[in-house]
Amino acid sequence: MATTTSLNHSAERGKRKGSQTEREGDDVIVEAESSLSEEEEEEEEAAAGEEGDSESDIRELRARRSVLTNRLAEQQKRRDKIQVELEVRPYFLVPDTNGFIDHLDGLKTLLQSAVYILVVPLIVITELDGLAKGQDSFGGGGGGGGGGGNNHGNGAHGRAVQEKARQAVAFLERGFEAREPGLRALTSRGNQLESIAFRSEDTSGQQGNNDDVILSCCLHYCKDKAKDFMSETRGGPVRLHREVVLLTDDRNLRVKALTRHVPVRDIPAFLSWAKVG
Repeated sequence: MATTTSLNHSAERGKRKGSQTEREGDDVIVEAESSLSEEEEEEEEAAAGEEGDSESDIRELRARRSVLTNRLAEQQKRRDKIQVELEVRPYFLVPDTNGFIDHLDGLKTLLQSAVYILVVPLIVITELDGLAKGQDSFGGGGGGGGGGGNNHGNGAHGRAVQEKARQAVAFLERGFEAREPGLRALTSRGNQLESIAFRSEDTSGQQGNNDDVILSCCLHYCKDKAKDFMSETRGGPVRLHREVVLLTDDRNLRVKALTRHVPVRDIPAFLSWAKVG
């Protein structure tokens, strides 16, 4: 009986121990569940905090963008109000293709005066070569070398243009062969040529049309710096100095030149101003 009792006590102790273990196990499980839920809450709070931070960052970026937009608008207004004055002392004259077609005698007079340098863009010589061969080379969207709305097509007018182009090419070839000091050829990249014997130029990689290439030759002689656009007096005009003049009748090319602060005249008007011939 004692043994049985002992066994029963042992069993009871075992049961109590087992139940205690189970309770302890339950406690562990409950604690584990409790700790897991706390971690989830912390993650949710952190995520909410990050979301709040991101929204705050977005609001801050929007505010910055608004400030920058307003500043740019104010700067643009100031630029629009700036008056630019060009002080022109002509030395380099850049004629377009039509200048050689319609005013070759005037260009000869300017060259013979020995007062100016006649700068011929290589693209103009290329166009003259094409016209001399009977090709309509006034391409590139804006009339090429200053088409000015003229029709260099077929018929009697086309033949007349072809003949004038031949005369212009012959005039240039003689001038470069004689190394005329007042005559220069300029590539679209600003390289000066002493001879036009090899005068082909690939402008396929250039942006814009032939008018833009001619204008870029003019800009080669415009060496503006940032300080040049600062007015001497507050609110006063900006004065830029120029030694180059674009000679063209083409309306679109004239507008482009004026927007880039390049002086522009047609050849008869320049001859009248220069009192040459």
